[in-house]
Amino acid sequence: MRQIGHSLTKKCWRSLLSILQHSHTPTLHVFPRGRALVLAVLLLAGSVQARSLPLQVRLCGDRITIRADQTPLGEVLREIARGGVTVKIDPRIESYRVSGSVENEDLDAALEALLTSFAYVISWEVVDGPVGPLPKLKEMQVFLPGEQRAVRALPRPSSTLAVTTGPGGGSAFVQDEILLGMKPGTTAEEFQRLVEQLGGTLVGSIPELGVYRVLLARGSNVPALIEQLKRNPLVAEAEPNYVANIPSNPTTGEAGSTASMPAAPAAPGGAAVAAILDSGLMASSGLGEGVVGAYDALDPDRALTDAVGHGTQMAMITAGAVQPADASAGATDAEGVPIVAIRAFDENGNASYYGLMRSIDYALKQGARVVNMSWGSETDSKFLSTAIAYAQSKGLIVVAAAGNAPTGRPVYPAAYSGVVGVGAVDQNGRLWNQSNYGSIVALTAPGMASFPIGHNGPPGSYAGTSISSAYVTRALALYLTRHPKATRQDALTALRNALTDAGAAGRDNQYGYGVLDSAAIKRLLQ
Repeated sequence: MRQIGHSLTKKCWRSLLSILQHSHTPTLHVFPRGRALVLAVLLLAGSVQARSLPLQVRLCGDRITIRADQTPLGEVLREIARGGVTVKIDPRIESYRVSGSVENEDLDAALEALLTSFAYVISWEVVDGPVGPLPKLKEMQVFLPGEQRAVRALPRPSSTLAVTTGPGGGSAFVQDEILLGMKPGTTAEEFQRLVEQLGGTLVGSIPELGVYRVLLARGSNVPALIEQLKRNPLVAEAEPNYVANIPSNPTTGEAGSTASMPAAPAAPGGAAVAAILDSGLMASSGLGEGVVGAYDALDPDRALTDAVGHGTQMAMITAGAVQPADASAGATDAEGVPIVAIRAFDENGNASYYGLMRSIDYALKQGARVVNMSWGSETDSKFLSTAIAYAQSKGLIVVAAAGNAPTGRPVYPAAYSGVVGVGAVDQNGRLWNQSNYGSIVALTAPGMASFPIGHNGPPGSYAGTSISSAYVTRALALYLTRHPKATRQDALTALRNALTDAGAAGRDNQYGYGVLDSAAIKRLLQ
């Protein structure tokens, strides 16, 4: 998104300072009259009657719908903030109550009526995408005339995803959200009209992928709406905003505290960068200057954290601060890999597919050569598949965990074409008994390691294809550092040729093309 280089200011200088000195609660009543709006400020003696109608707020481009009945102004503005708008308000006026209805009204006209006794400032940004530039409200400030310095930002909507499933169960998705892709030739006006018909608010887009994220009214039946949209002649693709989960990496029975945080080895100048698309990175990780980029896809304005620990563990493996058990006998522990740490998963271990796609886009823009995805979902997605293919077309190598349940079912993104799906072997080089199998397994790698921090638990020894995936990501980054002109396909061919065959001769569904053991690492990096 790009911000338009101006803001719109409206100030109505009717003083309310005397009102603030009274104990009564003012109520703002908004009533439509044709295309005009009339607003009155009333003081109610005694208690305010209970609200009988639920609050509804819908922002669609530069038009807004509000239905309120004795609703505090702060609550109305919080609903506007739900659509990704930064809202700041003078705390003294949050309790002013609003009643009335505005239906698909010009935003400026509605605010001028709603806030006639206050001053406000709004600023806009542009959402880019295939249908052309679309206006989106970026920030709103509401305050008493001459008192802009008194505004305080409303708390940002929680970055914890509200996850649900359809009435009959099935794949998990984010409540009241959908993703849209439009057919070529769709105009901005047609798209805005569609969003308006959906009762939705455009929250954002990923222009390179042609994906739009739309917020719906609370309680929307997303699966039913998706079925309707698939029949719309303007819509190329419509999906719920599906959710993936971080796998539960089991401990090996050796959990316990670690005395100190190990330091990652230094990376040489010009080293290939690896992105870790996961739950973020703890400030105490000890990776320091080895972190060359950081991004929170759930809350881009927030400093990167990791409430889960899984992302920090994977970053430690990839950077070289932690080696898997009996992985390479020192073959790679003397050289660091620069890390781009990305938080796409919330504190419950959930990530939206839209957030994952934003993360992939960020990794590309940061110059990552390899991206590690130590997680998976059985939910296929045309949008996520397209994002993976787009990243691969730009030279990015995608490495993903095959899964910690031996079901033989495909897990995404490991099952997508060209993705390096990784299974796990134990410390003895044998297939780990919980490693998934099937055509998605390209290779196996050591899948046990001891960490100084835990994943939803104490420090100690953990097992899983997550660890294997991060280790393969590290090996590929080290190869690309040694061969900076190598293409994505060059690196994948070198990796396959270096593997130690295991299981049935040639490729099999348990070990893939072989194991990335210490001998294979030496062959790859010689």
